[in-house]
Amino acid sequence: MNVRFGLCVVLSMLLGFFTFGFSGSAAAEDMSWKHEGTAPEGRMTVGFRAGLSLLTQEVVDGTDSSVGPALNFQAMYGVNKWINIGAMLTWERHSVDLERPKADLASVNTVTLLPLYAEFRPGHFGKLQPYVGTGIGVNINSTSEADAFKRQNITLSPGNTFAWRVAGGLDYALTQHFLLNTEFAVNRNRGTLETKQGSTVTDRSAFDASSMNILFGVKYIF
Repeated sequence: MNVRFGLCVVLSMLLGFFTFGFSGSAAAEDMSWKHEGTAPEGRMTVGFRAGLSLLTQEVVDGTDSSVGPALNFQAMYGVNKWINIGAMLTWERHSVDLERPKADLASVNTVTLLPLYAEFRPGHFGKLQPYVGTGIGVNINSTSEADAFKRQNITLSPGNTFAWRVAGGLDYALTQHFLLNTEFAVNRNRGTLETKQGSTVTDRSAFDASSMNILFGVKYIF
């Protein structure tokens, strides 16, 4: 997991350098900090992002997992110039393997629905707009078992879990309506994994698919 964490940090740093470099191309732009909220008061913002999802630990004891894809959609409303509120939907997928003996176990799909989400937008550096966000909701987990387990009629049921997301990001305003975006987020996804052979429950174990997401995308303000 240290390798994954390191990869996450490196990618975030590279993205930060890229974003600041892009904004710095406008030599005449004033990059001093302005404590002026950047939420579009009374207007809607929609966003689409894609990127990487990295699990923060073993999904269950004795397993390993891959870096997977992540897709994210959001719709926010500017309550005032400091705060956006709205909803968010995220999908991510990870392959999970047994460590001993080495074998494919399953693919874990998670759809995270956050009907309660808020962003705080304290100010800007020129066209660069930092923000932090958090929200709660539900993780809808499902699995696709490897063929070897399907032949034994073994199914894995992680069930749905409580979701809590914390994020920080940067927007770059290309125009008054169109923004480039990058975001780093952590999502809580802990519960119980139920293993069945046929209709018989053979095991219940701790399940933890909490993840870190590195996202790149665009936003549009209506």
